Amino acid sequence: KLRADPYNYFRFVNHEWTSRVCEEFARDLGTQPTVQLHGDAHLEQYAFTRSAWGLDDFDDSTRGPALVDIIRFMGSIDLAVRRRGWTHDRESLFDRFIAGYRQGLSDPLNQPPRPRIVDRLQLQHATPTNPAFLAWAETQMEPLSETATKGVASAMVVFAHTVQQQRPDLPDAYFHIVRAGWLRMGIGSANAKKVLIRVEGRSTGPEDDVVLEAKAIRALADVRCLEVPRARPTFRVITGNEQLGRLKHDILVGGPEVPIPELTGEGPNLGDWWIRSWEPSYREVGLDDFGSVEELSAIVYDSGSQLGAGSVHLPGAAVDAALQQHSLAALGTVEARVRREAVDLVEQMLRGWDQLTANQGLTRTK
Repeated sequence: KLRADPYNYFRFVNHEWTSRVCEEFARDLGTQPTVQLHGDAHLEQYAFTRSAWGLDDFDDSTRGPALVDIIRFMGSIDLAVRRRGWTHDRESLFDRFIAGYRQGLSDPLNQPPRPRIVDRLQLQHATPTNPAFLAWAETQMEPLSETATKGVASAMVVFAHTVQQQRPDLPDAYFHIVRAGWLRMGIGSANAKKVLIRVEGRSTGPEDDVVLEAKAIRALADVRCLEVPRARPTFRVITGNEQLGRLKHDILVGGPEVPIPELTGEGPNLGDWWIRSWEPSYREVGLDDFGSVEELSAIVYDSGSQLGAGSVHLPGAAVDAALQQHSLAALGTVEARVRREAVDLVEQMLRGWDQLTANQGLTRTK
């Protein structure tokens, strides 16, 4: 997958990319705001359901300099226009992203209208029935060992109690496991341990079964400019979802600090795992979905608005006014430079991809 597509490689090297951003702006970090980050903001993180749309996937969410999200997303714009042959529109798309980010900072409670591409893709890709969705989800499950199966069962009991503290309407039987298996899906998260679990839902019949994904937290300690909590590491993911996310998962919780002996090899305890429900209507927007620069521009603006708003829009609908003003002022001081750095980092990344593919007979679009 990495050799086949430079964008896949871009997705895979997020931590290295972020480290490079931190290095390049080391002298500027003292004057830049520290905010809640998405942590891996790029175009193919944009998704939608029947009722919501926006950037999702907060696996790498934490606190750090706003430049991390801004340059990461601008790098994805650069890669997208190279791929689609729209390089002459790169600067105007950078303009749209920055305009969206400023709008989010200035008026974080005002969400832009839904991009038309979302309407178009929803019409093209009908939401599957729940039985069809469940059947597809089971095809993504790879066999668990007997020991891991016991560990997942033990973990689900603990997770059920954690969820029920927030959702007392869900009975114990809701979390009875129908089937579970390792999940190998993903590119940026390819190395993360993931388990896909089908549970019984509200009735004993199969029609309302629910799919849950349990995922082990990925370490960020090697990226020096990020703030990584020492206790309850999954809390950063939950906070990112709550503060920046628009796609609200029906179930989203971090695990408590409880040891599960059968899963010792997969993570010290449940505190290193978090769990979320899957929505059948969920779909991510891919680079090849864009029918025009205008469609891309709408997603770029909306993503910028979401990132800007989320960085100052605290849980509970509060807005940090001081951080809002600091962020607006700081963005003005580095805007020209972040444009250059995004393109430079893409070039550096592409040289790495060229080395990876040197013996494969593959070439990239200049």
